[in-house]
Amino acid sequence: MMNAAFINEWQLYRRGSQRPPLVGLAPKTDSAFDAEVSAGEIRIFADTNRPLVALIVEDRKLSGWRIVPVSPFCAPASDRELMVGERVFQLWNATVVSRRFASRGWRVDELGADDLAVVRGAIAAANPGRVTAGDGVQAKYEREFLVGEGTLVPFADPRAAEAPRFAWLPPAMKIAASLAVCLAAWYVLMMDSGRQIVRDWRDSFRSVDIAAEEPVIELADAHEVREAPAEIAEVDIDFTPKAATWNGPAPEVFRQPRFADVKGPKVPEGIARFRLRDEGYKSPLAAPMDVVFLSSGAGRGASAAVAQGGAFSYAACARPLDAPPKIDCVMRKGDAAGSAATLEIACDAVDGAKVTVMFDSDVVEGYRCEVTAESGGRVAASYSLIAFAGREIAPKSVMVTLIWPSNDGDERTPVSVGE
Repeated sequence: MMNAAFINEWQLYRRGSQRPPLVGLAPKTDSAFDAEVSAGEIRIFADTNRPLVALIVEDRKLSGWRIVPVSPFCAPASDRELMVGERVFQLWNATVVSRRFASRGWRVDELGADDLAVVRGAIAAANPGRVTAGDGVQAKYEREFLVGEGTLVPFADPRAAEAPRFAWLPPAMKIAASLAVCLAAWYVLMMDSGRQIVRDWRDSFRSVDIAAEEPVIELADAHEVREAPAEIAEVDIDFTPKAATWNGPAPEVFRQPRFADVKGPKVPEGIARFRLRDEGYKSPLAAPMDVVFLSSGAGRGASAAVAQGGAFSYAACARPLDAPPKIDCVMRKGDAAGSAATLEIACDAVDGAKVTVMFDSDVVEGYRCEVTAESGGRVAASYSLIAFAGREIAPKSVMVTLIWPSNDGDERTPVSVGE
């Protein structure tokens, strides 16, 4: 049965890449090794591809030294491992190494005689040399940390053993491809089609005819004395002003026509003409959107609020709201034909909030707004709307949007227009 603490450590260990198997290396250099080896020592060996720490259990004479590797984990993996002090010994991984391999290392620590006897007596019950079968955690762990014997050097290079059987195939394929390209080029150049290509390329050159040299143009000498041009005869011109005379029709024919003389279509009866500019209306073509600030100043802009003496607050310094403020928006028709209407907007005063109103320029000819502050801290805006002749103003002719401060910045909420 596996230890839960070991499983946790194994999962952390497995987050990294899988380590290569432990193998021995041929001795390359000498160093200040602790050559005198004795039972009970915990040594780290030099001739391995990764560090190997093990306990020297007993002397096997000509066979070498029997060792028990030390686990890199802080908890035993199963009952086949033994924890003595702060170290965990892999009893199932006990093996015999050569005397030369054991002497090429350094002494790390030493176990007492009692602890050494405990480890030596528990090796037989762990069945050393046998690896757990299957694909479980314990099987993967034992296969990855299994230690060989002797010098631990494999008979053949593992990289050579893992090389593909047909390692010569990729270079051969490259040589074959190069040969095929050469044969194709030779066929194009030497066969009939190739010769035709060469002839066409040769015939594409044309001879260039060089024109005969033109005769040299002689330039006149710049210092040559030429005859002076003849003088122009004097002309006597009379500059005395004379009275202008007019022989055409009477000047009355060319007078500008008066407005009353201009003939044009008459306005049908019952249709009134609005002089937008005189009445204070704005055209959606010039100003397609209008803004009403819902601050305590009850103004349609910062300057208006200051002028009214209100405490205007910008959205950047306003306190964020958890939900959009409730706003009432109603469209009331001014006449039966629907050519005039009134848009009424009312809301509690909220610092940093504002309402934008956009108008359909194909329907609305002009608009004007009046903003007032009602009792109880409410802001009311009334828009007077005028439609083009033959058009009718409806709630869809305007688009109202509420902009209010939230914890994530300004939020835009569409406002429905009632009737």
